[in-house]
Amino acid sequence: MDDYYVLLGVAQSAGVAELRRAWRRLALKWHPDRAGDSATAVFQKIQAAYAVLSDPLSRAAYDRRHLRGAVVNRGRTPAVMLRRLCGNLNGLLACGIARPAGGDIIELYLTDDEASTGGMITIAMRVPVRREGKVVEDLFSAWLAVPPGVMDGEILPPSALLPGMINRVLFRVRLPHA
Repeated sequence: MDDYYVLLGVAQSAGVAELRRAWRRLALKWHPDRAGDSATAVFQKIQAAYAVLSDPLSRAAYDRRHLRGAVVNRGRTPAVMLRRLCGNLNGLLACGIARPAGGDIIELYLTDDEASTGGMITIAMRVPVRREGKVVEDLFSAWLAVPPGVMDGEILPPSALLPGMINRVLFRVRLPHA
């Protein structure tokens, strides 16, 4: 399997704008209309890489698979609760531990120690869900696995979503030194 970051020529920490610029540059170079039919396979790989890395959920899943296959010092997530980060979302927002970042992304402020050791987080919140054709609010408990050595800006998707959940909630790691 190709490394999508290498294929696009970007760092793993690349933002959406940087990904788009890299994709556009490569698409112009490798598009079959410009480079000929022999470039079709390369162009399709570039398209696939951009499709995965530009979608936050797909990117998080790719990063988990990609890092699992790489030789890195990130073991399994320890079965330890990071209690400072657990609780009701409104309480975490009030304490400055969490902050809405626009869209359906919530930033979580981890300490360096929490990021290096990793652990589990559970956050309770109310979310809109569709039930029998109506939109209602339901209680959602987001379980997050924080791998040891998590990086600033890394997206942590909840381990499961509520049936009928309208918007996916994602959590972005923020570290103090970044």
